[in-house]
Amino acid sequence: MTDLQDTNRFTPPRAPVADRHDDRDGLVLAGRGQRFGAVFLDGVLMSLISYPLFFVFGGASMFHFDPATAPDPSAMMGQMLRAMAPGYLICIVVQVWCLYAYGGTLAKKLLGLRIVRTDGSRASAVRLIFGRGLVAMLPAMIPFLGMIYFLVDSLMIFRDSRQCLHDQIADTLVVTAASSMGASLEASRAS
Repeated sequence: MTDLQDTNRFTPPRAPVADRHDDRDGLVLAGRGQRFGAVFLDGVLMSLISYPLFFVFGGASMFHFDPATAPDPSAMMGQMLRAMAPGYLICIVVQVWCLYAYGGTLAKKLLGLRIVRTDGSRASAVRLIFGRGLVAMLPAMIPFLGMIYFLVDSLMIFRDSRQCLHDQIADTLVVTAASSMGASLEASRAS
């Protein structure tokens, strides 16, 4: 019977399934689901900040115009940008502060994740903001090519290293916060 199981191509693999533990100072890489959850939660949290401010700063008036007269597109665009700017600026300030103080976005903090260098040390705010954030955001703004970049960047998480392209460019890993206590702001101030 064992010979039949060994040659049966439909037999499930017998390899043990467990979260990958990194060899670098006991770091535990964040799971793919945790990272997806953090991105989703960041979007929800930032929407809860930016959408109400959009309406407070005049966004609601964009939806109330006389259909008989065509609105000026450039005036509507200017009004939309003025209504969106305060919410986006507050979101940027919140996320930059979290990156500086904690080493991760607001959702990563809530989910117990942190971004560290590949050697396990604390990633600087400059590396996190420009090396990870800006590198991921700028190509996404290019029509069509941005969608391809976003897809490739996202799919690279399925490798063993669990690093997206922006992680590789910035030389960072997303790990559980409990495994990276030496990479906290307090630990870097103490050294």
